[in-house]
Amino acid sequence: MSTTEAEADAATAASITIGKPVSDLRSLWLRPDTQSRIWSHFAEVTPSGDQTADWVAHGPAGGEYRWRTRVSESDTDGIRWTTEEGADVPNVGVLTFRPAPGDRGTELHLDVRFDPPGGAIGQAVAKLFHIAPREIVRTALYRFRALALTGEIPTTAPQPAARNGGVDR
Repeated sequence: MSTTEAEADAATAASITIGKPVSDLRSLWLRPDTQSRIWSHFAEVTPSGDQTADWVAHGPAGGEYRWRTRVSESDTDGIRWTTEEGADVPNVGVLTFRPAPGDRGTELHLDVRFDPPGGAIGQAVAKLFHIAPREIVRTALYRFRALALTGEIPTTAPQPAARNGGVDR
C-alpha cells in the first residue's frame, strides 16, 4: 500500500451546521470538559493541562491505546491539535469554522487523520479506527451540536423500560 493510500485510509472528515456564532462554538470546543463529553462514544478523554488532554481508546481483544493531544493552533477560523511524542495512535485534527449560508449560524468542518503504528499493534489500532472512522467523527459533531444548542447530550442509556433486558416488573 502506498503512503497516499494509507493516508487516505486513516483520514476522515465530516461537517455540520450549528445555529450559533463562531465565538460561542469556539469557546465551547475549547472548554476542558467538552472533549470528554463529545468523544465518550469512542474514547475516555481527560483534560490534563492547558490545552492538553489524555485519551484512552479501548480496541479489539481488550487492547488499550493511549495518547495526549495538544491544541497547537487556535484562531477565530479554526482549531488544530496534534498528538505529543510517544502516542500509541499519532493523529492530527483540524476544526474549521465558516459562516453558514443565509445567516444560519456556523458551519463546522472536522478533519481527523490517524497514523496507526506498524506491526501487530498497528493492525489492532487499524481495526479500532476503521470500524467506522467517519461515524466516529460525525457522532462527535452531532454530540457537539446537541451540547451547543441544548446544553446537554441526549442519550438512551439508562432507559427505565430497558432495565433487566427490557422486562418491566
